[in-house]
Amino acid sequence: MAKTVQAYFSTENDAESAKASLQSLSVDQDTVEAIPEDVDMTPVVPVAGSTNSGGGTFNFTEVVSPKHDRDSALSDKKHLTHVLHFSIKEEEYDRAIQVIKDHNGHMDKKDF
Repeated sequence: MAKTVQAYFSTENDAESAKASLQSLSVDQDTVEAIPEDVDMTPVVPVAGSTNSGGGTFNFTEVVSPKHDRDSALSDKKHLTHVLHFSIKEEEYDRAIQVIKDHNGHMDKKDF
């Protein structure tokens, strides 16, 4: 079964670079587009602080600290300009998330 992913980036170049890195995986329907100004970015957080349990699930330990989220993450979100949409096979999801992390991507908290 495929999972749909949306990852947010600071620049179009970052999004395109992540898209290119994902080509080694079984991605489908991958597109990069500008983020519309009316999109609610509140639940979007940096993909960081992750650990892989080795059991095929991707666990996120402290994605952002509450202080960071209150003081600077909200202003950082204003600098996210592009979103990368794609579908990925479930068994390759962990590797796709690692690519997003490597390219300083952000994702909705509920997608972890």
